Amino acid sequence: MTNSIAALLLAACLGSATGAWGQAIAASPPLAAENGGMEGTIVVNDLAGPVGLAVSPTGQTLFVLRLRDRDVLGVDLQDPTKRWTAVPAAPEVEPRALGIIDSSTLALLVSEQETWSIRVHRLPAPGTPAAADPVQTVKLGAATEAGENSPAILVSPSRDWLAVTGLPGALPKIVRLTITGARLGTPSERRCPALADRPSAVTVGSGGEWGLFLPPSPAAAGRGTLLAWVSPSGAQRLLQLDSGLERVTAAACCRETGLLWALAGGGASGEGAEGLWRVDAAYVEGRQVARAVGIAALPAPTGLVCLPNGEVAVSHGTESSRIIRFSPRVGGPKEPTR
Repeated sequence: MTNSIAALLLAACLGSATGAWGQAIAASPPLAAENGGMEGTIVVNDLAGPVGLAVSPTGQTLFVLRLRDRDVLGVDLQDPTKRWTAVPAAPEVEPRALGIIDSSTLALLVSEQETWSIRVHRLPAPGTPAAADPVQTVKLGAATEAGENSPAILVSPSRDWLAVTGLPGALPKIVRLTITGARLGTPSERRCPALADRPSAVTVGSGGEWGLFLPPSPAAAGRGTLLAWVSPSGAQRLLQLDSGLERVTAAACCRETGLLWALAGGGASGEGAEGLWRVDAAYVEGRQVARAVGIAALPAPTGLVCLPNGEVAVSHGTESSRIIRFSPRVGGPKEPTR
């Protein structure tokens, strides 16, 4: 058994190539699947309203989208008391999600009345606010009804394209835009997975493959949310499994470790609570499975990002929010400490 989802994908692609499977197991990180193996530390504990998260390429700066205040804060993860307004609020613009293109460029998914678009902002040095006006605006389309899933921006590991998911029903399920320098190309569904259902959460693997959490089919009553991995071109479904989770709202596959994390409402078997979960790859009795491991019970989780050194950051709360950094440790689960 191995935690790394990359190993599970490798097995799916190579079939009976046991040598490659053995190499994948040997290369997996030494994180125990029998317990959470993570220790939580509160980073920020005093934010009003729900928030979304993104992180700089170096992992040193956490960017926090304050949905109520409609601005973006920068937080120095080495000293979280150092905060600044990275992008100020703009009149009549409602930000919905954010993504970091590179160390000096931030993308905001916004809605203005019925129009959805991406606004690209150039970031000055840490501690200095950017201009409220973007350097580029790319329109995605118009929608009158609200979407069922949380909007998100995904930036590819190579940082040469980004994708937008969770848009309202009249707009594409997933749309992709190329990145050239600090500019975005034309929105397109090309190289996106063709889907019958809207995914509740989407992530991108270290090789550019799509990780999709999808509703179970009507014939699969009682089963949890499906986890599907699709080739980078969007054309080939590599693997599809029961994730063992229900009500998945966000996911992140960390490039450094290959581990897959999710925010979910609980385990599909009724066990576990709403909060942070890790979805481990496993090979049991000759069968590939996904095994959901509860890490921390967190009411109303809202944001999830990968950090360096196998860490992840999670935000949770609606009336007030806090952000917790989870770090690998030896031993069992532990409650977050101040």
